[in-house]
Amino acid sequence: MKLDRSQIDRFLKQPDPRFAAVLIYGPDSGMVRERGSQLTRAIAGSLDDPFRVVEFAADQIKSDPVRLLDEAQAIGMMGGRRVVRISGAGDALSEACAGLLEQHRTSQDALVIIEGDEFASKSSLRKLFEGTPHAAVIACYHDEAESLSGLIRGQVQQAGLGIGRDALDYLVQSLGGDRGVTRSEIDKLLIYKGDDKTDISLAEAMACIGDGAAFALDDLIDAVCSGDLKALDQQFDRNIVELPAIVMLRRMAAHFLRLHPILDRLRQGEKLDQVFATLAGPAAPGASLPDLDPGCRRPCPQSVDRDRSPGDAPACACKRHHPARLHRHRRDGAAVARAWRRAALILAPLERHRLNATD
Repeated sequence: MKLDRSQIDRFLKQPDPRFAAVLIYGPDSGMVRERGSQLTRAIAGSLDDPFRVVEFAADQIKSDPVRLLDEAQAIGMMGGRRVVRISGAGDALSEACAGLLEQHRTSQDALVIIEGDEFASKSSLRKLFEGTPHAAVIACYHDEAESLSGLIRGQVQQAGLGIGRDALDYLVQSLGGDRGVTRSEIDKLLIYKGDDKTDISLAEAMACIGDGAAFALDDLIDAVCSGDLKALDQQFDRNIVELPAIVMLRRMAAHFLRLHPILDRLRQGEKLDQVFATLAGPAAPGASLPDLDPGCRRPCPQSVDRDRSPGDAPACACKRHHPARLHRHRRDGAAVARAWRRAALILAPLERHRLNATD
């Protein structure tokens, strides 16, 4: 049974004993681990209780499938519900899990947590869990901007601090590829603040969390603005190793947004050097402006809606191409490259329309 967002939140806080096992999977490996740990703490109270928590790698169960059922049916020495946690699962565990679910029908004594990477809809393990009433399925996709904003704000508030709007926007643009990495970066920022209880400022966010992605994506953004498909494919292949596709799209949208007020001032007669002299921090696009300006003034298809915001374009493209596809580059790189390129080229003409609207 696949759980929706509201069901997931309730289940993580209070695991329903009617579910004997849960499959947690998805492209965001950090979120997979985090949710597995949340369930473990909710049942056993900690992650390292030797009497109530037992962990295995998938290969250990694959070589000895009976062990999974044995561990699920074992009685804890000190009493209380137990957790059997399996990491790195794949379809090779389908047979062992089928045997488990046939005999282990509740988590009154033990909950079995199976953690894995992304599974296609045809995956035998995913089909098994989705089709079993007493098994739960939790999918973990990369945080979208709205949920990422709430995640960052919540972690900062939990530490007794606040965060400025511009600092929050900067972090949303810079993070989000992996839930574990995001939390680690926010922890680093909180340590950097030390005993200072003032709100986190943009300068502090920039000083602590480097915006390396902005520099890595300069050539990619130039390729999109110029419509150079060959260069776009090359830059996509180079950047996808380090950055999820959705993060690249967000970065591109943010870069276009920074150009709007600058080009407005140029159209009003100000000189380029004068505009740059008044810019600071992430608002300045740097030396790439002369290259981006003519690219944003090229004609584009009239079918593009000039009233949409640049943040809508990546979302629109991602709805056509499921987020799972955008992150399956290791298995189907060509398909993802095509989907991402289409999303990027939706964004570029949209921005050229918006920038030319007042000409």
